[in-house]
Amino acid sequence: MSDDRNNPGPQQSGEDGQQPSRGADRTGDLPAYPVQGQGDSGPAFPGYPPQGQPGSGVPPQGPQSPNAAPPTGAPQPHPGYGQPQSPQPHPGYGPQPPTYGQPQGQPPQSGPQPHPGYGQPQAQTPQWAQGAPNGSGRPPKKGLSVGALIGIIGGGVFLLLVIGVIVAIVVIRSVASPAGGGTSQSTSPSQVVTEYLTAIADGDAEKALGYLGTPPEDKSLLSDEVLAASNELAPLTGVSVVTEDTSNGSSDVTVTYQLGAQPVTAEYSVLDYDDDGVWEISGGTGYISTSKFEGLGLTINGTAVPDGDEVEVFPGSYQLATTSANFTLSGDATVVVDQPFGTADTSDITPALTDAALQQFRGLVRAAVEGCIASTTLDAGCGLAIPATLSDGTQLTDGTIQRTLPADTSTTIDSLEVTLSYDNPTLAQGESIGGIDVSAQCTQGGQTGTCSVLFGPSLGRPSVDMASPNPTVLWD
Repeated sequence: MSDDRNNPGPQQSGEDGQQPSRGADRTGDLPAYPVQGQGDSGPAFPGYPPQGQPGSGVPPQGPQSPNAAPPTGAPQPHPGYGQPQSPQPHPGYGPQPPTYGQPQGQPPQSGPQPHPGYGQPQAQTPQWAQGAPNGSGRPPKKGLSVGALIGIIGGGVFLLLVIGVIVAIVVIRSVASPAGGGTSQSTSPSQVVTEYLTAIADGDAEKALGYLGTPPEDKSLLSDEVLAASNELAPLTGVSVVTEDTSNGSSDVTVTYQLGAQPVTAEYSVLDYDDDGVWEISGGTGYISTSKFEGLGLTINGTAVPDGDEVEVFPGSYQLATTSANFTLSGDATVVVDQPFGTADTSDITPALTDAALQQFRGLVRAAVEGCIASTTLDAGCGLAIPATLSDGTQLTDGTIQRTLPADTSTTIDSLEVTLSYDNPTLAQGESIGGIDVSAQCTQGGQTGTCSVLFGPSLGRPSVDMASPNPTVLWD
């Protein structure tokens, strides 16, 4: 097959029989346009590769008639671009060439024609440009699907939730750890226990609480003021670790210290709950039972204690007292708490009436007895009621009853001993007082007279609520 590049189609001569130079303007009045293959290797139409050249993807076409019209539907080349122009006659001679810039129905019939397949755009549209909207030649951009949008939004929300949880954990840990100390700076179980007891010795309740795994809900006695009073009673000194037995996130630490003059040996359980290297004391506090002091206005180390069964305290020394005017605490009212989960021994501490309250109690009882003795009715009160008919059939006349106190009974009233109820510490209870003498008008066997009642009623145990604003004597 012959090479089209070396075997161009038939040429048409100019007026002088000479072949005009390609791309040259014979008149010199018109601008010169490059002819394909001379001076410009670029394609005749921008965006369309020339046929027959490497990379065009379209094989060169065979020879065509120089006067053949371009293929139907193919874009028409602009006159003067990529095609040699016919020689321009001198103005005024012969037919005028077509005006530049206007589309022509057919290519010029005269003048040399470009080689078939060179410089002419083909009817085929390049594959990469086919189907492109608006003839842009670029593949259309696809929008994100609904599923993709949901996935992106869901992922963003999840990421925000994760960040929120992390921030919350950091905030919670920062709040739980006391400033200037606490478990966040403790690296071993022994160090935790040592720093805990040191904080107590320094009277720093807030710092001490930071070493506990679960701080108590009721912190009424876990305060600096209570610790200060404890250290005045018996300072905590000389903390020393004896042993540490650690295994699988749990440690038993044995320490010794002095509580005043009393030596103490105690064992603390220390745990690393979540294996993060932060050790916390399990328990660490002790208890003082308060149920038998309920209603007495109890204070411990000068701090009022709410009514209840027990209160929680740090290791230390504690003095119990009452604010009620009628009561006091007998025995040694100072107790010691020196063991985790331990309960102070309060068995020797007993609530009691003050001397003034005891005299008040005895006076209330005597007044009640005298009122009952003065009554002449069968039911006189104070436990001195008499039935109208005695066991032997004797009938007593109501309103004629005479009651008198024997000397020993009167003496008993003046020396009554009082105890306070275990269930109700404000209730003062006296001992049984004893019998009385009784006489009355009676009728027996049809005869009426004055009868002495043998084995009559006796005064029982008086009791008074000494915390009441209006105390009243009750009888058992």
